[in-house]
Amino acid sequence: MSELLQKAYMDQLVKWIGRPCHFRLLYKISRDGCSAQTFHQKCDGQGPTVTVLYNTNNTIFGGYLSQSWNSDLDYINDANAFLFRLQYTGASNPLKFAVSKAASAGYGHSSYGPTFGGGHDIHTFSGTINKSGNYFPLNGYVGEIGNSYNLNGQSSSTITNDNLQVTDLEVYRVIDGDEQQIQQRKMDKPWREHTEWTEEKMKEIKENLLAYKPVSETNVTAANILLLGQIGAGKSSFFNSINSIFRGKITSKACSGSFEHSVTTTLNPMVRFTPKTPGYIKNPELENKIHCVAFVIDGSTTDVMSNNILQKIKDLQISLNQRGLPQIVLLTKLDKICPDVNNDVTNTFTSSAVCDAVEKIAEILGLPRAHVLPVKNYENESKLKTGVSILLMEALERCLDFADDYIDEQLDKKASEEKWPQAPEESWLLKGIRYLFRK
Repeated sequence: MSELLQKAYMDQLVKWIGRPCHFRLLYKISRDGCSAQTFHQKCDGQGPTVTVLYNTNNTIFGGYLSQSWNSDLDYINDANAFLFRLQYTGASNPLKFAVSKAASAGYGHSSYGPTFGGGHDIHTFSGTINKSGNYFPLNGYVGEIGNSYNLNGQSSSTITNDNLQVTDLEVYRVIDGDEQQIQQRKMDKPWREHTEWTEEKMKEIKENLLAYKPVSETNVTAANILLLGQIGAGKSSFFNSINSIFRGKITSKACSGSFEHSVTTTLNPMVRFTPKTPGYIKNPELENKIHCVAFVIDGSTTDVMSNNILQKIKDLQISLNQRGLPQIVLLTKLDKICPDVNNDVTNTFTSSAVCDAVEKIAEILGLPRAHVLPVKNYENESKLKTGVSILLMEALERCLDFADDYIDEQLDKKASEEKWPQAPEESWLLKGIRYLFRK
C-alpha cells in the first residue's frame, strides 16, 4: 500500500521546510495498525518527520518536527516545528502555522501517537485504536490547538473540522537532498566485485546450498545461524524469502511484518532468558551452539539509529566476541535506500547510496565492509526474480562460510586441549590474561 500524500502537497511541504528534501514513508496506520507502540518502534530516532492525518471530512492536516520522536515522557524542543493544513473539506488550501513555544513543540510518550504542543495542540491518539468501518476513531483531541502554535486567525474547526475520525495517518521521514538527484547518483565502477546476474548463476548457487553439509569430522548436522534485529527489520522476511527460493514460489511460512507480534520473536524480550527457560541447555555440544550471528538491520535507518539500539548491539557484540562467534550484517530494504535499486536490484553494487549505507553500518559495528551484505527480501513481489534471489542466496552462502569457520576453530581448539591439557595454575593465569585484555 503506497503513500497517500500527493506530490503537489509534498512539494508544498518542501517549500515550508526550506531546504531540498524528499520523503520516505515510515508509518501508516492502515498498513501497520494504529498502535502507539508500533508508531514509536518505527519512528523514534528517525530524525525530521512529517505527520499527516486524513479525516472523514476530506481534510488533510498535520505537523512537522525537525527533531526525532522519542518515548522520554517529555517535551521536544524544536524552533523549526510547524503545523499545517493542506486540504479543507476536499479543496486544496495550504496553510502553515509556525511554532510559538519552541520548548513544547512536540511531546514524546511511549503510550501516545504523534503529539504536538503543550496542552496539547494536536494529540492524535493513545494506546491502540481498532478500525471502525472505513475509518479509525482516534481517541485524541485537537481542541487545544493554538497553545504552542500561531494559528493566524484560524481555529481547530477551520484546520481539522474538529474531527479525528481518520481514514489514515502517515508519518514520513524527511531526508535531505532531491530524490531525483540521489536516484541519478550511480558509480562508474562497482563498489564491490560481483560476477553475474544470470539464471545460470542463480541455479549454481542454489545447487551449492542444497548440497551443503557442515564439517564431516563433527556430529553437527546443520549450521545454526542466529538472526538478531528490531521488529520490522526483516528477519521473518529473510526467512520467508529463502524459503520461497527453494520452494520455487513466493511463500509466507513465517508471519512477517511490522506489527508487534512476529514469528521470529520466539523469546519475549521483556523476560530474561534463564536456565528455567524451555529449551535451555546448560552445557551444549557443538551441534547445539550458535555458529554464526547475523544482525538484520534496516538499511534506511543507518543514519538515525537511536543510541539505545546502538548500545544494545554493542553490548551483544562484547558477549559474542568473548565467545569467538562470527558476526555478519544483513542490510535489508535496499529499495528504500535507493530508488534506482528499487527499480532494478542489479544496480546494488553501482549505487552510491547503498555503498554509503554499507560503509556507515560497518563503521558503527566495527566490522569489515565485507561482513555487511546488502539484501532485498521478497515483500511486495508475487513472483521470484533472479537478481533478488542471487543477492539472498549469496548472503546465505556467506553465513554458512562463517559458520564453517567457527566449527573448524572449535575443532582445532578441542584437539589442542586434548593434546596439551593445561595445569590448574596455567589455566588460572590464562584466565587472568584474558580478563586483562577484555578490560
